[in-house]
Amino acid sequence: MEAKRPQEMDLFKVAGVQIAIDYSWLIIFALVLWSLSAGYFPALHPGNTYLEYWIVGLVATLLFFASIVIHELSHAVVANRLGQPVERISLFIFGGMAHLGHEPTSARDELKIAAAGPITSFVLGAFFLAIPRVFGLDESLSMWASVFNYLGFINFALGLFNLLPGFPLDGGRILRAVLWQRSGDFRQATASASEWGKGIAYGLIFLGALQIFAGALIGGIWLIFIALFLKGAASSSYQSLVIEQVLGSLHVSDLMVRDPITIDAETTVADVINDHFMRHGHGGYPVIRDNHVVGLISLGQIRDCPAGERASKRVSEIMRPVDPAIVIAPTAPVSNALRQMAESDSGRLLVMEQERLIGLITRSAIAHFIMLRSQLGFAPPSQTKSAPAPEAHPA
Repeated sequence: MEAKRPQEMDLFKVAGVQIAIDYSWLIIFALVLWSLSAGYFPALHPGNTYLEYWIVGLVATLLFFASIVIHELSHAVVANRLGQPVERISLFIFGGMAHLGHEPTSARDELKIAAAGPITSFVLGAFFLAIPRVFGLDESLSMWASVFNYLGFINFALGLFNLLPGFPLDGGRILRAVLWQRSGDFRQATASASEWGKGIAYGLIFLGALQIFAGALIGGIWLIFIALFLKGAASSSYQSLVIEQVLGSLHVSDLMVRDPITIDAETTVADVINDHFMRHGHGGYPVIRDNHVVGLISLGQIRDCPAGERASKRVSEIMRPVDPAIVIAPTAPVSNALRQMAESDSGRLLVMEQERLIGLITRSAIAHFIMLRSQLGFAPPSQTKSAPAPEAHPA
């Protein structure tokens, strides 16, 4: 099951897929709402009340983000039907993200999943543009006609933007599918699509700079931010793939620390520092109470505890309580553990079997293994069928 991220808030489920918002999404929601309510609609329809502008602006903003959710859901529905599990969709400051459990196992599946998003956006765009025409709404007189025309335009723009042939955009995934189908080399196809993604990112940075020089400061800066996000996503996607191939078919049980040192929940923070962190030198430990695991304590929590309170505070007061985000099964692939650590913002995971602690897997142990394997000359194969990189769709 896809774990909830600390910086996200779950909203609702659709077709078994959890919809969540990253807290950064609140920033872009507020900016879109303000720009529509205080700028776009008042400029098109002067003379209305502030309340009318903000009501219309709120409806347009909600429908805009609903369109992004539907775009991502189309990916999820197609992926799930093809046996590629998607259990979570996140909205964040640059758009939406469907969390694929692993990459498609064939170029044809990749093409179907990637194409679903832009097709859905174009269908939504046509639907919204048809509404004022079907009901005879005149945009010069009705703000609601302007709302639907805006939503039609923005959905077509979203679809076209995602068709840019740069990974990890939909167009980049379509490009990868085509290259993969032709060459049979998934890794090389990913590398090529990622390079295209970087090239498109540099092009967007150039366009953003031109906008700034032309006087569109906010628009130019925003385009540059999106470009930097795309560039980082393109690089990290390929790096993740290479790491997955180095890890091969390893499971958590292969790299975990068995029977790790544990800390009692009622131990004081000062004693934990002296008896565990300073003595053993590890970065974190499982916390137990009555022989049951109740949480994780790490250097981050220790640092955040004021020095004057460490002698009196208990570990249970500052630890991270057990939740699905920091628990993993011993049979899970190591690649899943890496992704889960990144999503849960934790450098280690509790390895549990039937609610019993059997080990601890850490990011440092995985990194050490990757370094050793690379130095010993174990080159990754040229083709792979699974690499867990989430699909991102900036809007």
